[in-house]
Amino acid sequence: MSIRLKHILVIGITFAVGVAIGVVAIIAIQSFSPLDENATQDTTNRDVQQSSTKKGDTASITGTGEVEQLQEIFKHRTVFDQNLVLFATLSTANELELNDWWLQSQKIERKSQREFVQDAILRKLTVMNPQAALRHIDNVSIFQTDALLWSVFSEWSALDLDGAIDAATFLSGPRRDVALQAILETRDDLSENKGRSIAKRLDGEDTFRKLVSDTKASASISEPKESWDILLNDDVDDSRQTESLGIVAEAWREQVGFEVLSNIYHTEIENYQIKLQLVRAIAQVDLTGALEYTRGLIEEEKQYLSRIIVVQWASRDAPAALAAVSTFEPPSLASRLEKDIAITWSRSNPNEAIENIGAVTEEYRIETLESAFSQIASHDPLEAISKISEAENYVGNTSTIVQRIVLRWSLQEPDAAADWVVNHYEQDDPLRRTLLEDVLPQLARQDPNKAFELAVAQPTPSAGLGLEYVVIAVITRENDIELALKLLPRVHENSKSAVYGNVAAAMVREARTKEALELGKDLEESQQGSFYSQVFREWTDTNPNNLYESLEDLPTSMLKSRAAMQLILGNRYEPVLSDERINHIRTLLNSEDEANLKRIENR
Repeated sequence: MSIRLKHILVIGITFAVGVAIGVVAIIAIQSFSPLDENATQDTTNRDVQQSSTKKGDTASITGTGEVEQLQEIFKHRTVFDQNLVLFATLSTANELELNDWWLQSQKIERKSQREFVQDAILRKLTVMNPQAALRHIDNVSIFQTDALLWSVFSEWSALDLDGAIDAATFLSGPRRDVALQAILETRDDLSENKGRSIAKRLDGEDTFRKLVSDTKASASISEPKESWDILLNDDVDDSRQTESLGIVAEAWREQVGFEVLSNIYHTEIENYQIKLQLVRAIAQVDLTGALEYTRGLIEEEKQYLSRIIVVQWASRDAPAALAAVSTFEPPSLASRLEKDIAITWSRSNPNEAIENIGAVTEEYRIETLESAFSQIASHDPLEAISKISEAENYVGNTSTIVQRIVLRWSLQEPDAAADWVVNHYEQDDPLRRTLLEDVLPQLARQDPNKAFELAVAQPTPSAGLGLEYVVIAVITRENDIELALKLLPRVHENSKSAVYGNVAAAMVREARTKEALELGKDLEESQQGSFYSQVFREWTDTNPNNLYESLEDLPTSMLKSRAAMQLILGNRYEPVLSDERINHIRTLLNSEDEANLKRIENR
């Protein structure tokens, strides 16, 4: 609910009118109420009389007595009576007493009752000392701040417009905007020029323009298209008017039915999310009717609107949505809609989707099940695993479902997920390695030593890298280079070049370039080429000028050539070095690297 609407409800019985008519209204209620309501009305009358007596008895004003008196207000059955009693109770309170009431109101347990009382107290206090009322707002929940700010500045602007404006200038940006809204909406008797002047002073010209536009749109709501055009053709960003556009769109639907969906589709709203929200809001009134309307539209418009509608429908009643799209034309669109429904179903009600997976065509079953099991695993991985048997009759292979469960599990409990994989799959099972590839990155962040021990214990593949590469890559990203260096000697031979290069690149990023180059001495000559290329590539990306200045210090001509090649390649994509320097660098290339560079440059 918007701040404005919330306060329209609060202001519905204004403080002044409430006080003036309170006692009279209660007497009238007593006189004309049925006999079985007399007890309630007697209590109301007594509360009003008590609140109007001289408040010299401090025992009844402070402490527990106040809380009890506040709670008495809510014994009345109607909000109307509660308003009357509350306003009458506060009507004769002085500032000190109002501050006491405020302190006691914070002890009211029910949120709705506490906010109801506090709003009235601050309105009354604003009449006497608006600055004091404003200070009280700092002691409430952030979720209540805007509403109370609105109340204070609404009351303040009615009594002392200039004072309210002055005070608003000292508020932070978001609070100042709320104060401006309250001032402008309460003082709608002001001229447009005066309102614009106030908004300019409070850095809220966008807020002013939105209010003016909303007011004009509201005045034309009997002709929704006119209101629609007003909102779209003003100087206000559409993202600030989504609520207003929704109200107008609903009024338009009442006139022309679901044709308004086409109007929204063709309208010049560039923000996709706004259009999406508007279509959803209209469609949810009658999802069956909305989808039926789209059948007669041209293909592009039909696809756009129908997909939004079925996703909305699937979150409520996926089987009904599936049945509705089964007769859609063309068949390619019907298939696309079925997939949208199935995936939405798997996310909004995964257990139901799994139990009824037979209703989904075979083409989309595995994707739907993967999504559904992942959703369940996000709160109970073991439950997800226990339900896999329910899917076995509908898909030939459940390995990808297991993978999705374990991946989701590893995001929450990587240690438990890793243990489960090791305990349920043999070392030679390909799925074991696949699952560990998903789990180990998460485990390495939590327990890098355990992750590494688990990785090196796995068989090394005939081609590709060992799992230790995954673990050390995470360790270096986490900037624990010393631990990575400690683990390097235990890396499997077929992973050495890549793992050493990864660690060396991390060292280059930390400006430890000499140490990074030293790591290459531990590698076989056949592994050194790719290692040094990775080091110099990282050095070029990190600090090309530093690498250029270090060229002469490199110990061998091979290293100078490899570094020169990386500098030339890097400079092609992000020119940093002068042509003079590049020409000098080319003189350091050996024949092999020069030939490789020419092939790359001629591509």
